[in-house]
Amino acid sequence: MLDVCVARRVGAMVSLGLTVTLFAWAPSEARVATPLHAPPLPAARAVPPPSPSTTTLPEPSSSQSPAGVLRQIGRVVTSDRRNEPAGETSRTTFVVDRARIEAYGARTVADALQDVPGVQLYRNGAFGQQVNYGIRGSTSAQTLLLVDGQPVADPTTGGAYLENLSTVGVNRIEIVESGASTLYGTSAIGGVINVITSVPRRAYLEAADGSFADRDLRVAAGNGRIGASFERHVATDAYGYPGFTYGRGTCVFVQPCAFAGGSRVNGYGDQSAGRVSLDVPVGGGFVVRAHADDAALSIGVPGQLTFLTPQTTQRFSNATGLFEVERRTRASSLTLDVSGVNGRFTFGDPSFGEYDTFFGRAQLSLKEAATFGRDDLVAGIDLGRQSGVFTAPSSTSSGSGSTPATITPPSATGASESQVAAYVQFGTAPFAGARITAGLRGENDAPHGTVFAPSLGGVMHAGALRFAGNVGESFRVPTIQDLYYPVDSNPGLQPEKAAVADATVDYEGRSGTLSVGWFARGGSNFIVVDPLTFIPYNAQRAQTAGIAVTAQSKPFAGVIADLSFTDLYKALNLSTGARLPQNPVGQATLGLMRPFGRDRYSYGLRWRIVGSDGNDATYVPRPLTATYDAYDSFDAFVRYKLAPQTVLTVRGFNLGDEHAAPIFGYPLPGRRLFVELSTR
Repeated sequence: MLDVCVARRVGAMVSLGLTVTLFAWAPSEARVATPLHAPPLPAARAVPPPSPSTTTLPEPSSSQSPAGVLRQIGRVVTSDRRNEPAGETSRTTFVVDRARIEAYGARTVADALQDVPGVQLYRNGAFGQQVNYGIRGSTSAQTLLLVDGQPVADPTTGGAYLENLSTVGVNRIEIVESGASTLYGTSAIGGVINVITSVPRRAYLEAADGSFADRDLRVAAGNGRIGASFERHVATDAYGYPGFTYGRGTCVFVQPCAFAGGSRVNGYGDQSAGRVSLDVPVGGGFVVRAHADDAALSIGVPGQLTFLTPQTTQRFSNATGLFEVERRTRASSLTLDVSGVNGRFTFGDPSFGEYDTFFGRAQLSLKEAATFGRDDLVAGIDLGRQSGVFTAPSSTSSGSGSTPATITPPSATGASESQVAAYVQFGTAPFAGARITAGLRGENDAPHGTVFAPSLGGVMHAGALRFAGNVGESFRVPTIQDLYYPVDSNPGLQPEKAAVADATVDYEGRSGTLSVGWFARGGSNFIVVDPLTFIPYNAQRAQTAGIAVTAQSKPFAGVIADLSFTDLYKALNLSTGARLPQNPVGQATLGLMRPFGRDRYSYGLRWRIVGSDGNDATYVPRPLTATYDAYDSFDAFVRYKLAPQTVLTVRGFNLGDEHAAPIFGYPLPGRRLFVELSTR
């Protein structure tokens, strides 16, 4: 992925957004087929739930009920920043559990999120290439990424490298699709993605081989208290693509509007990732948890078809760490977290030289979660500091006449920001089956000043129906790159602000479940980049709104069907009247899943359809004779138990061999097949 600081110069980065709404991917701890809707809330919760950490959730096993399908999970830890029954939270939350990650062969977090309702991903190619993401029309910088509840995004750009975030050691991923700045602060305008890890409870081994020399090896071992995991993933990603003919006229950068078929070269990926983790009770109600991660990714960057870069490479390296101490009592949980992340991004090409970005972030969080009969309280403080350094190569001017040539030495620019925040959210159950929450956050982000973010939510059960809704405000402060990157920056930028609202009605009947949701967001001061000067500025006022519908059947002959559809009927730039880019009006997924039961086999089918996002129209004058920014993909897998703890899996992606380029000039790979052997 080309870092924005480099992309502004060479035109290789494309920013994105997204959309949708629904239920939740089943969690691995469910031991029976849990209903979509939780029962009415109890009048009191005498025993506090465990910390929203990583390792308190059991791993999936063959004796547990079907997992990896669309159904309501038992408990979530991200929605209200506390461990709670899913029926208590009013924020739309989905969970991708370990069983689903393994079933569909998701090697990165980007892979695991690709069919989650509300989340839209845009890829520049196969494994290792740039992946932009967001929730319900937000961009990557407006979507907060956490690992075990702690921010890990690159503070220089505000986004995270999902293509570099392995699922090795990941227990589950929770996705909150509602503005969450009250609890989490900046960058949570669209929502929160929380990657939750766990300590391995036994030995695990997986090896896979597939199309384009895509090979993967994973190992893990542990006893539930201390463990380690490691992954090695390589791919040549040298795939062919057909010709793309957009129109008869002259396009931007292309004359005429057509590309001849060819093969992607210099698209290789080479990744290593490891984690060491522990979860140890130390007596007196105290539990100590910690993990240390290290990852490195090297890729080739083939470039846009209009501007091929056969010699360009990118390298990423980052390390994260977390130390957490929790003390539980009968009615409360007090948690202290210390976390940090540092990394390096390097872009190199003989034509441009080498550009480096170094970044780091440290955070201290103290949180209290308590219950008082019908009431509950979450309150805490977050202290953070982040920094970034940009380096650029030396340059030489040619000179002319009496003016001698000059050499500009390598340059480096660095800056830092800090955050001090306090938040509180109060919840109460005024009567059985209902809960109301109200919260407020005050955050000072130096050098931007103080921002406040209030929220109000509620949930009510009425027989087979469940009603939930939220209103609130969210914000995002400018990134270090926006403010300080040499030349292409604007130190006068102001924080983005947005008002968010969503409402959902769920119904559970004898044959299955149905959910209908509405969501909307409107904001100002959104940061955009001038296409001519590459300088960011506060200009955009935007509004998004959509409807999401999801249906899921009860098991029939062991098979569960689910369907989701999102109509993003509004994604409008109020400043220009144009539709926001890369926000398709329609997106749908149809799935069939037969999880492991008493038989030795399991299978799944998934058909994803993504409508046009208007990307082609940005580059191609009308009339277009063809578009390639809309696509569909049919994926499937079959798994067979060779032995009780040994599974052979064959899976295919894009089995219809659909060729598309959702990002103009970046063709996606066609059909891909994989064979995998793993333990359970």
